[in-house]
Amino acid sequence: TADRDAGYRPHLDGVRALAVVMVIAFHLGYEWIPGGFVGVDVFFVLSGYLITGILLAEADRSGGIALGRFYGRRARRLLPASIAVLLVVMAMGSWLFDAVQRESLGRDALWSALYAANWRFATVGGDYFAPGDVPSPLVHYWSLAVEEQFYLVWPAAFAVAYRMLRSRTALLGVVVALGAASAVASVLAA
Repeated sequence: TADRDAGYRPHLDGVRALAVVMVIAFHLGYEWIPGGFVGVDVFFVLSGYLITGILLAEADRSGGIALGRFYGRRARRLLPASIAVLLVVMAMGSWLFDAVQRESLGRDALWSALYAANWRFATVGGDYFAPGDVPSPLVHYWSLAVEEQFYLVWPAAFAVAYRMLRSRTALLGVVVALGAASAVASVLAA
């Protein structure tokens, strides 16, 4: 794909694989390898880095960002698997759950399909860390929702900044400043 051709770095696939293993180990309860959220953070940072690289390469190559093509590539890459999981979970839920659970699962699936599951699960409560207190079989969609919201906002913001600045150096300065501000905000919020 165009994403892969834009400076594909196979070693980053290995880093992403380690991040996924950390998340899976966390959910399986292996205490000797803590850091499920670290794995999610690593995955998010790598995705942001790779997406920014793709956008920068396109801007350098064509003088702008074709947002429609970018969003189309994201949809073709992510929607089929996401929809398949939602359909399987809904089918299993209709078979295994009672009417109240099915109704809740339906709402969870809708929010998940709209890539807003993080907002749904933040408002319905439940303790993500409590054993046996998984609020929904779709709770893992929170991280996909966060990533998709980033994919929605960042390319558009990047395209506007590129059009306004018209300088790779100035644009990279803005990206670095935003990254630094985000890191400081994260430390202060902790």
